[in-house]
Amino acid sequence: MSTVKIQGALQTQKHVRALLSGGLGVFSSLLTIGWALWAYNLPSAVNVTSSQSQNLMLAQLMLAFIMLLGSGLMLARFTLPGGIVNILGAIATFLIGVYFSSGIADTARSKDLTALPLRFSGVYTGTVSLATDRIVSTFLIVPVFPIAVLLLISGLGALATYRSGRRTAVHA
Repeated sequence: MSTVKIQGALQTQKHVRALLSGGLGVFSSLLTIGWALWAYNLPSAVNVTSSQSQNLMLAQLMLAFIMLLGSGLMLARFTLPGGIVNILGAIATFLIGVYFSSGIADTARSKDLTALPLRFSGVYTGTVSLATDRIVSTFLIVPVFPIAVLLLISGLGALATYRSGRRTAVHA
């Protein structure tokens, strides 16, 4: 009887880890969707024409939905494929962020802009001026890097959950 209780406890612990990894993946995917939608509108909002950046954000949006599906797989206890999807998604998110930021910076430099005036809403009337030589570092540090790290943690947690469940099954 005690063996059955121990196996039940291990499966519960594995399920809790899968829920945590999947929940973090869903949260990160939703953040990625928000980042992609905001960044898609950014070139037209600051009067910088860059179709490459908008195409990159459309790719980021599609990738975010794929990562949302991978997080759903983790919630359904399929931690290996969900973890792999989120790890690859984290790498792709970071690379897309690098290309997006450098594309916006290059376009702003080619138009001889000294700063990008960012307006956040119709209610908030102030602007934040972002110097063109700091666009890449600002966009990588503020939205891209934290999202990529959260996705990476979610994916690695899912792979650790898969591995711990497999190790328990081998020893049983």
